[in-house]
Amino acid sequence: MLSHIVSIINQSQSHSLKSGALFCAKYKITDKECLEFLYNNDCFEDIVYLNDLNDNEIIDLNLSIYGLSKVGFYYSFNNFLSQNRYKQPDGAYYIFDLEYSSLSGNNVSISKYIAITNLISSLENIARHTYDDVDIKNMIIFREDKSLFVTFEYSIKDITQLKDIDLNKLNFVSEVFGGESNEKQLLYINELIDFLSLQRENQRFKYLLSHFSEFYQKCNDAYQFYLRDFSYNKLKIELDSKALEYTQKIQSIINEAQTKLIAIPTVFVLACATFNYDSDLFTIKNVVTIISLFIFAIIIQQFINNQKSSLDFINGNIDSYKETFKNNNVEIISSKFSLVELELKKQQDRLFVVEVILWMIPIGLLILWLCLIGFSILSYILAGFTLVSIIFKIII
Repeated sequence: MLSHIVSIINQSQSHSLKSGALFCAKYKITDKECLEFLYNNDCFEDIVYLNDLNDNEIIDLNLSIYGLSKVGFYYSFNNFLSQNRYKQPDGAYYIFDLEYSSLSGNNVSISKYIAITNLISSLENIARHTYDDVDIKNMIIFREDKSLFVTFEYSIKDITQLKDIDLNKLNFVSEVFGGESNEKQLLYINELIDFLSLQRENQRFKYLLSHFSEFYQKCNDAYQFYLRDFSYNKLKIELDSKALEYTQKIQSIINEAQTKLIAIPTVFVLACATFNYDSDLFTIKNVVTIISLFIFAIIIQQFINNQKSSLDFINGNIDSYKETFKNNNVEIISSKFSLVELELKKQQDRLFVVEVILWMIPIGLLILWLCLIGFSILSYILAGFTLVSIIFKIII
């Protein structure tokens, strides 16, 4: 129906504002349905008897600006702004002097207006207190040591003076203020308070709009400084210190085992020294020595298994810790973690060598013992064959 209202005004011989009403002179009736719509929505300043009007009849229309605004028609941008300073209308609307329709139009002034209303709405998200005074919105914004009072009074002049290149910046800042509280939002709030605190209260918002590029640059510089000083360096220091901590834990696995593992060669030397190689190989001493070596190896193997489990646990912790930085390339930020993995591999190899040595001597001594027993039995068999052959020869 908004397009029909526009058509009525354009078909009038002239139209002008008079005492808060839109006067349309010499309109030739071609859309009686639209006139009925205007009448039903109290858009006529004068009493109109539609039943007495005929098609193609020429009449003068005196339309109520307020009534037209209720159906979404605004004769001027100034009229639109006075009624929708902080929020766009909920339904479709048309601004006559801009020839703008919210359904299909695109207008730079409206884009700036929308960006400003979005900014005001986002500032409500961070304001400690908001109230209206004679239809003018006011906010109080706090930080720990300072507060800022802002009166959101602006005009069409402030909208038109807003630079086109500031639109994206304005929308970006609105997203920061309107989002969840984080370090960036807190930095922007601090910059906003510092930027406007020296201006007069009723001029602060106007000053912000006219100097928005400067404000955006200050916010961006503050956040980049924060990232440069606290984000990358802090992350690198944390990763390096954590890598050092894991390296020390890995190295301590072998260090803690040294006092226990030193007993391996000592026990093996004593076992080999007390083993009887020449006399009766089936002595209790030899049997007990071999059994004791295997019992000792089993006990030490339990300890080694415990150390291997500790290494696996540390490896799992390293993977979990690196997973928390999955959005960052840990190996690029800190080369120390590659050294951690190398040290972990070395310690695993060292434990494997210890295991080989641990089982090599008791198994080797057992094999030697069995071989000696085999040779002894073989010698007895050969001696028997020799004795039999000698007796056989004597008999013959």
